[in-house]
Amino acid sequence: MQCARCQAEMDADDAREFAGQQICEDCYMDALSPAKSCDPWATYTASRLGEQELNPAQQKIMDLIASQGQVTAQELLAATGLKPKALEREMVALKHMELLGAQPAPGGEKVFVRFKKA
Repeated sequence: MQCARCQAEMDADDAREFAGQQICEDCYMDALSPAKSCDPWATYTASRLGEQELNPAQQKIMDLIASQGQVTAQELLAATGLKPKALEREMVALKHMELLGAQPAPGGEKVFVRFKKA
């Protein structure tokens, strides 16, 4: 059986129904709890943690930005090996920690940089 959203193979026992579709558990979690980059309470909480520990994917994102200065989403996908939704969740967490920022680049593309406090 295939997930109606991401087309991943799954066992019929693992399927979840959402909006009339049979989807995998990962897509179900994304549907119920989408990543929100604009969440003032999450930013307030995360930015006031004493010591912020990064998971390996977050560390790889920050290391790439540190070495290149700015990166695109495609470069991050290639470097981390994450799926787009998983990358988005990691980046949202880094934004809430006020470690990651985004800015427009020539041609309308978005690039990601270290967060700069005003």
